[in-house]
Amino acid sequence: MSDLPRKERITEIETLRGIAFAAVVLQHSIAHYSLVPQAGLQDGIVLALLLMLAKFAVPLFIFITGMVLFYNTRDQLHYGQFMRKRVMDVILPYVVWSLIYFILAPRNWTEFGWQDIPDLALKLVTGKTASHFWYIIMLIQFYALFPLFLRGIRYVYHRYQAKGRMIALLVSGVLFLVLSDQLRNIAGWMEQLQIPVLTDAFTTYADRNFIYFFFYFVLGAAAGLSVQRWNEWIIRLRWVYWLVFITLGLRFIYLLMLEFQQPEGLQIRFYTVSLIRPDMILFLVASIMVMYQLAGKLHQHQVLHWLGWIGGMSYGGYLMHMLVLRYSYIPDEWLYVAWGWNPSVRMIVTWLVALGVSCMLTWLISRLKWGKWIVGVVPKHTQVSKTTVSTRK
Repeated sequence: MSDLPRKERITEIETLRGIAFAAVVLQHSIAHYSLVPQAGLQDGIVLALLLMLAKFAVPLFIFITGMVLFYNTRDQLHYGQFMRKRVMDVILPYVVWSLIYFILAPRNWTEFGWQDIPDLALKLVTGKTASHFWYIIMLIQFYALFPLFLRGIRYVYHRYQAKGRMIALLVSGVLFLVLSDQLRNIAGWMEQLQIPVLTDAFTTYADRNFIYFFFYFVLGAAAGLSVQRWNEWIIRLRWVYWLVFITLGLRFIYLLMLEFQQPEGLQIRFYTVSLIRPDMILFLVASIMVMYQLAGKLHQHQVLHWLGWIGGMSYGGYLMHMLVLRYSYIPDEWLYVAWGWNPSVRMIVTWLVALGVSCMLTWLISRLKWGKWIVGVVPKHTQVSKTTVSTRK
């Protein structure tokens, strides 16, 4: 039992998790309703606006991961114990839900045989059993490489003063922008080299390669190593990141409006707002800072306490929410269409239903003796006013 004093709690963390998870479910709800036949241009505008307001979800989760890991890790990292906890709390529930999604796929009921085992194994390793599991694979890479990040970032932190640390952070940000701008060229080079595993990591599976998301983790690490200074910068730069957030957000909405207008007619699609592009990265970094400020305001004014509870349910909810969404579309087809609701209203209702059901199921499963193997570790008492920093996500 360590006799080191416990660190103060970062009260925004679970609120941020709640915001990020709600945004994930919203994005996937938008993706479904953008394809319904009844969706018109007015729905496209609403969906585009909501999508840009929710686009920060995955980068914010990565930021939270970096922040809590660097905040909680003391002078010495016990890597074996660290990874054992991740295997039990993150990887095992992921495997369980991967098997659930795989089994529930229509063709697997009748056609699966022993010859399909290698295909299943590949899908588990690459996160292909469900469309949203790419994030889990990318998250595991950060866990596996955490000692390298820890050594490098702590070296900069202890060697340089505040100005030097800021320069190092800016340099890593510029490198990140260059990498994202060269995404296609890097994929082309790797395709020519045909290096086993590595080529696939930069081509077929580039969307889950940690290298294309590392800056959000580094930004979280910077915040976790110096929370007070991070909070000062959140206050000091508020006009800058709000201006970037609004300006680039409106620009992306305009670009989406142009993308909707196709020669064959209206098509609501969102290829323009890929996560890996320089201007989107600037927007997402600004979004993270906006959400962090809002999380602090929500806590300060005791508003929306349920976001902290949603944050506590976020990992199990993330794993199951696509399945919950699948069944949430049933009342949409039976009732919402018959009642004459437009697609935007149907989407919002379905989003709230799926969000609530995912969180409730996670809470109920977590109460079971074996629940942590399915939904990970869930706080027994999650409150916004008393949130303990966790390394689970």
